[in-house]
Amino acid sequence: MTASTLFFGGDIVTVDPGHPAPDAVLVSGDRIAHVGDLQSARSLAPPDTQEIDLQGSVLLPGLIDAHSHPLWAAKTRGAPVVDVRAETVPTFDAVLAKIERRVAAAQLGEHLLFFGLDAQLHEGFRTLSRDMLDALAPDIPLGVQTSNCHALYMNSAGFDACGIGPDTPTPTGSVIERDAKGNPTGKIAEAITWKAVETFYEAWGDDRLNSEFKATIDAFISNGITTTTEHLYLPFYKSYYLRALKQRWPMPRIAAYQQAVTPDMAVEDMNIGPDRLWMAGVKIHADGSPFIGNIWLTKPYLTNDVTQIRMGLAPGHTGGTNYPAAFFEDMVRAYVSQGWQMTIHTQGDRTIDMVLDLLEKVLSEAPRPDHRFRLEHCALMRDDQIDRCISMGVLGSFFINHITHWGAPIEDVLFGPKRAAHYVPAGSAAAQGMRISLHADTPMTDPSCLELMQAAMTRKTKEGRCVGPDERMTVEAALRAVTIDAAYQICKEDVLGSITPGKYADFAVLARNPLSEPKDSIAEIKVLETWLAGQKVWSHDG
Repeated sequence: MTASTLFFGGDIVTVDPGHPAPDAVLVSGDRIAHVGDLQSARSLAPPDTQEIDLQGSVLLPGLIDAHSHPLWAAKTRGAPVVDVRAETVPTFDAVLAKIERRVAAAQLGEHLLFFGLDAQLHEGFRTLSRDMLDALAPDIPLGVQTSNCHALYMNSAGFDACGIGPDTPTPTGSVIERDAKGNPTGKIAEAITWKAVETFYEAWGDDRLNSEFKATIDAFISNGITTTTEHLYLPFYKSYYLRALKQRWPMPRIAAYQQAVTPDMAVEDMNIGPDRLWMAGVKIHADGSPFIGNIWLTKPYLTNDVTQIRMGLAPGHTGGTNYPAAFFEDMVRAYVSQGWQMTIHTQGDRTIDMVLDLLEKVLSEAPRPDHRFRLEHCALMRDDQIDRCISMGVLGSFFINHITHWGAPIEDVLFGPKRAAHYVPAGSAAAQGMRISLHADTPMTDPSCLELMQAAMTRKTKEGRCVGPDERMTVEAALRAVTIDAAYQICKEDVLGSITPGKYADFAVLARNPLSEPKDSIAEIKVLETWLAGQKVWSHDG
């Protein structure tokens, strides 16, 4: 027998213009059967239907974060990883002190990893070097990863453990900073960083990762997020997800985007569940992070102590891309020919120009209707680039939490007020007709679609400063960006993203209605319950 559930007695926000203000939602099995008035819903409901009176609470479609990394986030959270993010350890000297304390308690053979170093937010920041870390930990592998995840500093034992030495060639799409003799000076960046940290994770074993993976999954589900992505998926991730499904963890639906690193550029085809874990496409890093200076710009970074001393950038620095142009083009052509959706990490405006030029060229040679290619993060996207994206059918997924967490240094020391006013221009993109999504990019920031909505609507930093008021989004657009438009970006709008008959019964039950809540308090709305495929998988009261 297929179980049925009837919801009524509260606001029902469908995000479906065809069903704007229903009284009731009837669920049959894992699907929505009816959306409309309560009398009609009851007439259609089987005799054993469970009736749920919302008692004034609010039923929404399950929330969707269109760009995050649940398994990767699990690797960066919890012991033995040491959290040194500026929100927990405010100063650089305190970071060093925390490293010293942890090293003093370490056993020989341990691998120590610290997460969250931040050149912009750690007061008194100084660039780490291999020699400095050797002095702190001469005998055990030690790594300190930046909060943006794009760079890693290591001591000599760390380099040895990762197999990186003077004769190690720098992989394409990576950086190994070296001295005049070719010896690594302590910092690596981009693809080699993610490979190196795996050395630390592997040293700790699977039991630790499985425990943290469960905690990370719970963090998504408890925030009403029923669908997200694994945006640097690698083939060995599959076993962890299969284990989670087998153990019936309340796991969000996962759209996997495989990291474009395999030499043969092959992508694993999968759909498990169905629609619980599937290969949605590929992820390519065209450039890096604005916070370590490796994005490609038409106008340079500002010149000041932060950019020159803390970040080590020369005056007039405009950065660059991760890959040589010919190699990047080969990657794009390979994945286009295979028919995959591509999501391309693009932060700098000059990078966006390069990517759009290439996509335009490739699509003119081999037209592909409804490709839904995505640009990820879109930090310094210009108005003309938004127009061009719309004309080409290219979508933007916006990392709006850059404003919340780094808005002040973005405006004051990195790019100046004029560029900061349109940094992460989600408001302009939505107003001009792009179906955008918003994302937290966990582990860079913690999962919460309500926080994403508030950030997009207020553009306020943690200090309360509004950066770019003209880019503020309406509440309706912000809600679409974490529901139906996010579903469109992962090519699942036919089954996810709105409360519509025939779609999966994925819901978030909130204490208050975000459509009528003051925009400064959206993030404070309590998630009461999360429903996935017609089953309640989380409740705030247990």
